[in-house]
Amino acid sequence: METLKIKAVLAAARCGSLSRAAEEFSYTPSAFSHMLAGFEEDLGVRLFKRSSAGVTLTREGETLLPKFEKMIACEKEISDTVSGLIAEESRHLRIATYSSISRNLLSRFLGDFKKSYPDIKLSIHVADNLEGWTENGHTDVVFADNIVLSGGEWFPITTDRYYAVAPEGLLGERESVTREELYELPHIFTDDEYLQTVFEKERFRELIYFRSEDDQAVIQMVRAGMGVAVMPELVLRGNMSGVSIIELEPEVTRTLGFAYRRGTRSLAVSKFVKYLKSALAHEK
Repeated sequence: METLKIKAVLAAARCGSLSRAAEEFSYTPSAFSHMLAGFEEDLGVRLFKRSSAGVTLTREGETLLPKFEKMIACEKEISDTVSGLIAEESRHLRIATYSSISRNLLSRFLGDFKKSYPDIKLSIHVADNLEGWTENGHTDVVFADNIVLSGGEWFPITTDRYYAVAPEGLLGERESVTREELYELPHIFTDDEYLQTVFEKERFRELIYFRSEDDQAVIQMVRAGMGVAVMPELVLRGNMSGVSIIELEPEVTRTLGFAYRRGTRSLAVSKFVKYLKSALAHEK
């Protein structure tokens, strides 16, 4: 049942005149009268008695009028509730990222942002595989590398260099190692999607495929002498005792940045993106 026609009935009953009610809807009197007549025909009852003096409700109209009023009140309640939900959602910012970025990069932005916008609620999800998270609506903003962030609006933040992480003494005092040399060493291969585009897994002489979101667990395996791993600098920040950090030849880097879904209308996302762009501009 169309609420516009119900609102027209209520206006006609209140005004007692089709002409005055038509003015509220910016209709001509004839068009307004035709709409009401069509509604009465759909209902199967007459709602108004028409005369030269105006219109009055029929017995059926008087019976239905309170129910029409409840319907319009319910419509307004639904509209107000939806508006409230949208307003609440617009103050909620969902961020997804890697554990290394959450530890060593994201915190530098979130502290000042939260001070500037204390009313915005933050949710942070840490995961290894973030591909497609902005496109499918799982999150509002993703911080990751350029391989993952192929969709949405992408903005680079920094370059992150990769290193070989080896048990102490395995490679002596060497400062660098080539990819070809790594293929001949026991290797701990992680879920890092970028590295899967750099190395050919089938070429490693001995391979442990490690699926985990715990970067420190990989380092512990290296420390225990189980093999060599290739990891980005952002992951390696902190206590690296018991392992050697060795440069790769040629150099391997990834670009880290953030992405958000195109066309988003979230107030929280808009404020956060504006803040990030401003903060990055000041760092240059």
